[in-house]
Amino acid sequence: MTLLIIGSAVFISFKDKAASSPIFTGRVIYDEFQMPINNKFGHHTEAMDVVEGLDLKGKIIVMTGGHSGTGREATKAFVSRGATVIALARDVEWAKRNLKGLPNIEIEYLDLLKPESIETFAQKFLKSNRPIHALINSAGIFSSPLVKNEKGYERIFATNVLGHYELTVKLIPALKKAKGSRIINLASRGHRLSNVIFDDINFEHTEYEGVRAYAQSKTALILLSIKLDELLKNSNIRSFAVHPGPIPSSDLFAATLVGVAPDYKVNIMKSASKFVRLIHYTELLNFFRSPKNIGDIYKTVEEGGATTAWAAVSPELNGKGGLYLEDCNISVVVPNDSDAPFGVRNMHWIKSPLIEY
Repeated sequence: MTLLIIGSAVFISFKDKAASSPIFTGRVIYDEFQMPINNKFGHHTEAMDVVEGLDLKGKIIVMTGGHSGTGREATKAFVSRGATVIALARDVEWAKRNLKGLPNIEIEYLDLLKPESIETFAQKFLKSNRPIHALINSAGIFSSPLVKNEKGYERIFATNVLGHYELTVKLIPALKKAKGSRIINLASRGHRLSNVIFDDINFEHTEYEGVRAYAQSKTALILLSIKLDELLKNSNIRSFAVHPGPIPSSDLFAATLVGVAPDYKVNIMKSASKFVRLIHYTELLNFFRSPKNIGDIYKTVEEGGATTAWAAVSPELNGKGGLYLEDCNISVVVPNDSDAPFGVRNMHWIKSPLIEY
């Protein structure tokens, strides 16, 4: 088995263009708004590092995807400093297993494809009269065959964007109650692969590609973060988009299969992700790939949860919002046609009809 794993890592290194790419020397766009700050964190920072020394007692964090992969690492960091995390999960039993033994955890059922489950949770939480200090929209699905929900929306966009938007809007009263809260939307470097196809989001006429559907959903989440910040900052609610990094051992691939594949296939993917983390496959891949650009270095799930945690609780972001974050910092802006393995594409000036609020 060990030889098989090493062999696969060597094979991937030969196929991976990032491993042979020269150091990026292309153009970076000066943007006084989207400007990195000087701090001690970076690409290899872990979630536990960014909460060190913080007192999060009394803070309530509501999080989709907080039970698996990078989300679980952020959850562990939050509760280690005294915060309460309300983990919203479509697979409640999986959430219970993954979060067993952690303090200050509440698990609630929520399916982003089922508006009634979003409404049920939102009403239950609002009746508790508690504030939300951070709402983290971390759950998501990756490339998959074309499937539409009962309302006719393409499944990836409906899950990654529309479900989270509905959840966010319904929880605004609790976010206001915190008198200083944040909304975190998990985006991706994949946004560079597609704009939002505003006149054909559901691929009625456009040839469907799963990766493009995923990419447009992540671009949409960046635009959503910018717009939410614009609309809500006067209520002391700030919004951010986060790129967690390239993470081969993520549970994203298992989550993508839920609802469209037999349970045994979902369980195989869950076990596979857990196994490759156990044998440090990410580190092995990086060893054989040896990419020159730090943005191409794969992250562990512990590292992948760091920017999410930083975005949610770091005092370095006080008074800021509407930003795209990566590597526990504010990202630079690069041209839309850039092949930079970092940075946000130049989308501040895209006029988005995504929201009518």
